[in-house]
Amino acid sequence: MLLVREAKLAPCRSLPLLVTNKLIAKGLLLALLGTLGTPVNAQPSRVPVVAQAQNASETNAIAQQLLGRWQAKDPTSGQVVTFIFAPVGNLFIVLPPRDGSSVALKVAYQINPTTQPKQLDIQLSPEQKALTIFELTADGKLRLELEGLAPGKPRPTGFQANATLFEKASEATTVPENIQVIEFQALEDSNNQRDQKPQDEAKNYMYALTQVQQAHYREQGKFATAIEEVSIGLKTETESYRYRIVPQGDNTQSVMIAAQAKKSELPSYTGAVFTTNVNGETTPVSQICETDKPSTSPPAMPVAPAGGSSKIQCPAGSRPLL
Repeated sequence: MLLVREAKLAPCRSLPLLVTNKLIAKGLLLALLGTLGTPVNAQPSRVPVVAQAQNASETNAIAQQLLGRWQAKDPTSGQVVTFIFAPVGNLFIVLPPRDGSSVALKVAYQINPTTQPKQLDIQLSPEQKALTIFELTADGKLRLELEGLAPGKPRPTGFQANATLFEKASEATTVPENIQVIEFQALEDSNNQRDQKPQDEAKNYMYALTQVQQAHYREQGKFATAIEEVSIGLKTETESYRYRIVPQGDNTQSVMIAAQAKKSELPSYTGAVFTTNVNGETTPVSQICETDKPSTSPPAMPVAPAGGSSKIQCPAGSRPLL
């Protein structure tokens, strides 16, 4: 299990992360979104920035070139994702949420520039590492293979045609003050879980699932029919809740996600993602509904938006969270 360290801004359970059409739909970023659930741990995880290499001089030179803020723009939405490579092995992935503010996911990284292609390890925890490749191009850009990247998968041997190309925005290695940092770290003391209310876990799970369903729709043109299909590492059952995806029709218009409380004193949740037409473009929108009172039965399927609206109406006996 992973931890998220909350910054001094709003709690992470209320963060309106927006899944960008291509970049955040990549496997690694889905995995990052899927781990947003969770107790506070103030101790950062440190991993050396440079993997053991045969040529220390070359390694140091590449490591210095990587330091700074790198940005890639989604060609469809125009939204920007920023990777900030910082000293002491810290990597901040800045995502563009829909409320105009931003959030940075903090992980660790290692490089080995003595291989061809060069190797980059993105460390989510001491036990979870995502292996990929990178190169610094002749014109000063950073080519990074993100497609299908996830912990446990083998390192790609070469770049695909759609490998993400980043441009260096600045030499700054710090996260701007107005951006909240969420830190991933392995769970070292299970007692820390006591800091988290069961319903907070459910809200985080539901938010992650509605977001990856939106990403799945943008990539595949339909919604996933099972949690395992989106491959984000979420459990289908925890101590307090059972989670499942409830397919709707041909899975191209809507999908329902249920979080059923296993204890009578807890609320239950239903998430829904619908497709709607906004300004002539079909786009997925989501809502999460929480029962007004404790219940072991999730709310019914919310009412779809109508007339070009993006508003989803929660059923009687429940209230919207987004």
